Amino acid sequence: MSAQRVALALCLVALAACGGVSLRPDGNACVLAEHHVAPDGLCEDVHACARPPGGPFDRVGLRRLAPCDGTSRGPVVVYLPGMHMNGLLPRDPAAFDLRRDLAAHGLRVWSIDYRTHAVPASAAPAALATMTSWTADLFADDARAAIAFVRRTDPGEVDLMGFSYGAGLAYRLVAGGEPVDGLVILDGMPPDGRAAADGSDPAIDVGGSRLPWAERERLLAAVLDDPSGPSPLPAFATAGQALTTIVHGARAFGGQGGLSAVQSGRTDVRALAGLLALYDRWWPRAALHGARVDAGNRSVRLLAFSSTTIGDAWVARVRAGADAFGGPAATVRVLPGYGHVDVLVARDAPILVAEPVRRFLTGQP
Repeated sequence: MSAQRVALALCLVALAACGGVSLRPDGNACVLAEHHVAPDGLCEDVHACARPPGGPFDRVGLRRLAPCDGTSRGPVVVYLPGMHMNGLLPRDPAAFDLRRDLAAHGLRVWSIDYRTHAVPASAAPAALATMTSWTADLFADDARAAIAFVRRTDPGEVDLMGFSYGAGLAYRLVAGGEPVDGLVILDGMPPDGRAAADGSDPAIDVGGSRLPWAERERLLAAVLDDPSGPSPLPAFATAGQALTTIVHGARAFGGQGGLSAVQSGRTDVRALAGLLALYDRWWPRAALHGARVDAGNRSVRLLAFSSTTIGDAWVARVRAGADAFGGPAATVRVLPGYGHVDVLVARDAPILVAEPVRRFLTGQP
């Protein structure tokens, strides 16, 4: 278990030592667990939040990133990550990250660590069985509680920003009546009620048959160390070549660079490895299922981005969701040549993604 997870766990066991907060009978509480100061003048506060029913993995994290000098301005942004993802920032402080970019421009950015971040990679099958009840509705309840805490802690206009599964979760929240001032959709769509692929295990392993967890860890570490160095996997000359080939062929995203267009040079392979290395191992299969959500008569300020290498049908679904929830004023930016995660880490994402997001959130033309 990482030192960070140990700190979160200790804070939840001994809340009085982490700010004098006691657990309420319903199992809800948030305490300040960590404070980090970065060389770039940004500060990150990490809050550990207990959630019902109070089991060992029933907790989420909330991470606030903002200028240390208190010169924050503009709205509060709550970021909802994708599947297997969390609120961790890249390990390389020089690596581009949309949240870091927004905070550097004075915005207050909160990110959520889903319950999945509390589940250790080495969890036994019996421990993973608890994820059977981790549905899309439960994730939405956790997000609502997180947003309520953010509103109490950091008053101001609140905008939601979600990537992939997190974008669908943001749509679910808005459809359920969560009041937000704006919505930033990063390559996602409203949940449509389609049945997900069946499986017998309650937890989905981010490592697959092509790249099991242990091999995945070794490969990502090798790429981060030196992409041109030897590959830990046979049949590949270098670590970078191995990751590029495997990601390009990811079947769940169409097998032609749908996950990332790293093979074309759109994204640097080390930046891609830095993102993938932050993923949590386990994701609840139950969270893939969920009722369809509709905008109804709701309309929200909305900016959406769509990758293209998954295929035209994907672009159409991203656009349709944005139009349904944002109405005629919704803006959809299609990113030619982008794969799914390239929206977050492509070489030109600072210009094609971050700048439009900043302008949208701050009301600049």
